[in-house]
Amino acid sequence: MKKIIFISVILVLIFIGYAYFYFNPIFIGEENVESVSDCNWSDNLCNPVENIDFSYGNNKIIIYTNRTDVQFLPDGIKQRTLLYCTDNAVIQQIKKNFVFEWNVEDYAETTTSGSKIYFFKDNRVVFQSPIIFDDNISIYFEKTGWVFSTKYDVLKDNFKKFKPMYIPIVLL
Repeated sequence: MKKIIFISVILVLIFIGYAYFYFNPIFIGEENVESVSDCNWSDNLCNPVENIDFSYGNNKIIIYTNRTDVQFLPDGIKQRTLLYCTDNAVIQQIKKNFVFEWNVEDYAETTTSGSKIYFFKDNRVVFQSPIIFDDNISIYFEKTGWVFSTKYDVLKDNFKKFKPMYIPIVLL
């Protein structure tokens, strides 16, 4: 009888631990990831991943949405804290349409976000940024603040193809 209670307690603790880390995943190596502080701006437009070839190799995009922002994900995007895509064709489509506009009047915008997007090329992080999903998709640069997607619908359609990550540990 004591053995059954002990095993039951252990299983409950494992379940509680998994549930906690499911909503608060562990990012290993994040301190070694450099943020891209700026972009090559042309007419207030920028694509921070335009010079990276995702057509071959072991590529991946991970979107971490903190648990309070999951509810704001657009319709059709899986309501999970961790989503990923390893399909190079989808990643290439995202790269092609990952164009953001800097609205100079909105420079003072300083809202923070715990959500992030990570682009991996051959298992190495090549771009990461805070991200917000609301009426648009926005990423953050230190010099410009929040910049807004010019291809929201195309990005949203591609993000719908992402799969949930069930293991709440991300190696960066």
